[in-house]
Amino acid sequence: MFGIPEKHFARYYEILSVLIRHGFGHWLIPGNLSTMPEKNLAYVGVHLRKAFEELGAAFIKIGQIASTRSDLLPQPIIRELEKLQDRVPPLSYGIVRRVVEDSLQSGMELVYKKFDPIPLAAASIGQVHQAVMHNGERVAVKVQRPLLRETVKIDLEIFQILINRIEQRTKYGKRYPIRKIFEEFSETITRELDFLNEGKNAAKLLKLSKGNSNLVIPKIYWEFTHPSVLTMEYISGIPLHQVSQETTYNTHRIADRLSKVLLQQILLDGCFHGDPHPGNVLILPGEKIALIDFGITGHLSRSMRDQILLLVTGLVRGNDALILKTLSRMGIVSDSVDRQIFKADICALQHKHMNVTQGRFAIGESMQDFFDIIFRHGIQIPSEFLLVGKTLLTLEGTLKELDPTLSLVEQAKPFSRRFIWRRLRFGNIWRIFWGD
Repeated sequence: MFGIPEKHFARYYEILSVLIRHGFGHWLIPGNLSTMPEKNLAYVGVHLRKAFEELGAAFIKIGQIASTRSDLLPQPIIRELEKLQDRVPPLSYGIVRRVVEDSLQSGMELVYKKFDPIPLAAASIGQVHQAVMHNGERVAVKVQRPLLRETVKIDLEIFQILINRIEQRTKYGKRYPIRKIFEEFSETITRELDFLNEGKNAAKLLKLSKGNSNLVIPKIYWEFTHPSVLTMEYISGIPLHQVSQETTYNTHRIADRLSKVLLQQILLDGCFHGDPHPGNVLILPGEKIALIDFGITGHLSRSMRDQILLLVTGLVRGNDALILKTLSRMGIVSDSVDRQIFKADICALQHKHMNVTQGRFAIGESMQDFFDIIFRHGIQIPSEFLLVGKTLLTLEGTLKELDPTLSLVEQAKPFSRRFIWRRLRFGNIWRIFWGD
């Protein structure tokens, strides 16, 4: 039926029943009368979120990744998908032990001197335990749920078939690039389910941060790491969201260092932590910053970093010509885009976010509004740019809680100056070489 392998029938009908119960039956089954008001996108978003939460890891991850694509989906649906939670009951110690031993091909006691059976955290992909190596070093061990990759593979195959029907039967399928979204998300989920990739992300950020004494990145124990098990240095610190309850910390210094760390990663290093919510940021004595959980990490080429700085400059100055020129260089602005309407939208964006009396500009929020504009104009941008916008938005929200007086624009100015100076120096060399 519908190209579903017989062995997948049970899961297919489970998915189908959940979607029908949440009002999406008319998308999938001819003549189904269980419909929802498609004009009310917020209502659609709520039921989509609830359905994805019921359907488990693959659907939750697809929804979480979809919530970062403001250029491809309408804001009411984005806002609901941002609320997706993947809190699940923890695995029993017996299952954890079996996954570790099967993955590392060794007995638990031979790998770890001590292993705490109670997890530090549990989610749909896996859970984290504290352990001690035989050399006395404390580590955090991330263990993947058993058979998860196989389950996700089946769900993605079924999801592909559902997309075919959505494209054929709904206006959403005809209007939005659902297949493109699915293919991109499928690749992202597959990478995230391989803990070796997360280890490589952490190792790269650790290498890039060597000269920063205020930043701590956990080292990876590669000999005890596998696609299903990640062993990394344990970092003892206070989660960022608890810092406000402590009177011994200088929140201004923390905000200053955290903003500079992430701006450095985005604008200079080209490799950045893509999910810096307060739970993934630890504060150590002396207001040092520690980052954990590297499943979502952005990678930017030099040209992409230059384009981000040019886009931010255009947004801050309300320079629609610079914005359009930068987008055009990315090769993603079609001839059908109405330049005059686009210019009017950018002017409205500038008036909304620029406060003349205080001179404060919210980079993250303005970029999210900017992505909403390019969505309306049918402009598509690389997913890494969306991740930058999401990261800056998360960062600004965190900074607002830590120190409302700190401006991310002011923090970014030194990086912008370095960018401009580098371009000027290159331009001078170019002119001297060509005699211009």
